[in-house]
Amino acid sequence: METGKALRGSTHLVFDAVDGVTHIVEGMYRNIAAGAWPLGRAPDGPAPGIAGFVHAAIRQVSGITRSGLDFVLRQVSSQLDNIAPPGPHREAAIAALNGICGDHLVRTGNPLAIPLRLHVAGAGLSDDISDHSGRLLIAIHGLSMNAREWTWRNHNHIEALADQHGFAPIYVSYNSGKHISDNGRELSAAIDALVADWPVPVESITLIGFSMGGLVARSAMLSAQQEQQEWIGRVDKAVYIGTPHHGAVMERGGFWLQKLLTYSPYTAPFAMLGRIRSDGITDLRHGNLREEDWQHHDAHSDNADYRVPTPLPQGVEHFAVAATLSKKSGERIGRMLGDGLVHPSSATGRHDDPQYDLGLNRDHTHILYDLGHLDMLHDSRITDQLATWLGQTQGCSRERSQSHR
Repeated sequence: METGKALRGSTHLVFDAVDGVTHIVEGMYRNIAAGAWPLGRAPDGPAPGIAGFVHAAIRQVSGITRSGLDFVLRQVSSQLDNIAPPGPHREAAIAALNGICGDHLVRTGNPLAIPLRLHVAGAGLSDDISDHSGRLLIAIHGLSMNAREWTWRNHNHIEALADQHGFAPIYVSYNSGKHISDNGRELSAAIDALVADWPVPVESITLIGFSMGGLVARSAMLSAQQEQQEWIGRVDKAVYIGTPHHGAVMERGGFWLQKLLTYSPYTAPFAMLGRIRSDGITDLRHGNLREEDWQHHDAHSDNADYRVPTPLPQGVEHFAVAATLSKKSGERIGRMLGDGLVHPSSATGRHDDPQYDLGLNRDHTHILYDLGHLDMLHDSRITDQLATWLGQTQGCSRERSQSHR
């Protein structure tokens, strides 16, 4: 992202933070002044007396300063772009911000919001792709990440698989703070356009999603089925690495921490911090894939699972890799925390309710022990397992692609 846009977006976010802190401080003063009981409902409205006037004045001054500074930065934006070109550390920081509050960035028109894009072998689609294979390997990153971060500790599963099996690697960048269903719909449209513009006939499409990326892949396939887009018929395999098909441990903990703060008027203002969690993060609590899963309730106050059962698409081979911090099966840490973020039962699609169970074949799942969530990105054992799965029945994909020409 260009320096001018990044600086403008950062200043917008700073002023948003000032406004949020002002509301928290005003809420604390109001509740203390009201002499509320330690437990119960917090009073409504602004702070009384001079305190209310002061906090209103702070918000007014902040708004005027924001507008003036944004005007100045717009005028010097092009000069700033030449002074400090973008780099990987900046891109990583912006991706992390998008994961945390990307929905807010979109709603407020913040330049830091990342648009969904496809990159070929780390480059833009405007580059020469005439020598690429017709077998596409589409990689979808996880929460608060970007396409560069498939390379982790000098290892990249996608590049290794492309070298071994002749895939054309396609990387997806997206705003992971938006609802998974929104990103899935946008990804489906982007793949449809990609297939139409690819310079050689597309023989097959293989999807690989890490963590949230696996849910985005499933949502994209669902959207393609609903919109009857042609590309879904070319998908032969989908691989999910550490994907929380039935939710993530840490997001459930985040909900209960936020809920606990609301029980006292003296901690209730701090519950606003919990609402910073993006739509994408709250989707991870149960593994929401579609609009119907989230659109009729407030995920910050309601913990119920409203998901519509969504089976895996037929005609596609599905594979899942899970990890656990346990050194062996049955240890307590693995049962409680899984890989630190996702439990193996969620990552392999198992569920006590048959309508939610994904029914993955046992030989299409693989669990690694003594391994954390992010460590899955550089573990060579996962590359070997993926190579085994993706190297099977290659002829079938060619037959499927010919039937769609």
